[in-house]
Amino acid sequence: MYFREFTNPPETIIRNGKANFGTYNGVCKKFSITGMKTPYAGIPLPTFLSRLRIKSRLNYIFSLDKIFGRVDFFDFKVFGLAEVILWEKETSKKYVYHTFMLSRKRFVPQNTIQASCTSHKKARFIKISWQNNHKDISLKFKLKGDDVRPSASGLIHGISDSPSKADLMFVNPSPVSSRCSATWMNTMNVRGKVLLNLTEADNSTGLAAFVLNRTYFKLRSHTKMLYSLGKVKGKDVFFTMQYSNLDAANADLYNNNVLIVDGKPTALPSVIMTHPFGIDKNWIIQDTESMVDLTFVPSSVTKRTLNIIAMRTSYSTIYGTFEGTLLTSEGEKITLRSLPGILYTAQLRI
Repeated sequence: MYFREFTNPPETIIRNGKANFGTYNGVCKKFSITGMKTPYAGIPLPTFLSRLRIKSRLNYIFSLDKIFGRVDFFDFKVFGLAEVILWEKETSKKYVYHTFMLSRKRFVPQNTIQASCTSHKKARFIKISWQNNHKDISLKFKLKGDDVRPSASGLIHGISDSPSKADLMFVNPSPVSSRCSATWMNTMNVRGKVLLNLTEADNSTGLAAFVLNRTYFKLRSHTKMLYSLGKVKGKDVFFTMQYSNLDAANADLYNNNVLIVDGKPTALPSVIMTHPFGIDKNWIIQDTESMVDLTFVPSSVTKRTLNIIAMRTSYSTIYGTFEGTLLTSEGEKITLRSLPGILYTAQLRI
């Protein structure tokens, strides 16, 4: 059966122009991938040009009793984008809020000890913060409604000494060793309150995942990514998988795919995600090691296309449920039945 070991993290991701590739239990104090030598076709470009090709993404995914949510910050260097999507679990009804952020030194911080990522607009206040050596991670938002969506507010914070706490880092070639993609992942039990349209608030406990990624992007890239989290037979389960043209050439050795059960991680092999009848119909997610055999059943699709200066991005966020089985590193079978989650597809042209 497939196995990939989690080791202790290095002091820095990049050292002497080369990345410390691997799968780690823990994270560096500074989350930066700048400094790689000739990352593009061996051409010695000026540092500021190669840094422009590094894009950052910060995701916070949470599941409470009645609400499933995803909060994203995208750092495109010259501008930033923040987006909140909330789904009512019972009806799959979605509420989408987004805002642009003007240029600043850095949208997504590099400090993993204590920092925050914030949209300061009064009508779209969104803040993800972490402190106390990232043991305390919280989300706060206050969003003004309009004719098509209600006002929304929420406060979600990690529970101290969370039994489902996992703190992981993945550093992968992207797709070759002259470039890299680094992901910091943190899962936790949470307590939160989300209020939609002045109705009764969802004030409950649940699960959340914090995911920060930095990658040297190609001129054209495409990505498929999924997240799911919830209770399965009394156990806290979270898993994420990705499939893209930025993946390592040896994707079984280096990838971000992981299953976390009650805080214990299992590294997963590379997977293939197919949707033979369209993105709004059933998806099939499988590997070649018999550890992943899933079906994703969509119930709500959000599509968006942005054309800004010389950049074009098109992405879809699909909410639905997962059915099927996953295997842990100890051979335990995790059977999923209607576990809520999201599947994200994106195409970016720079």
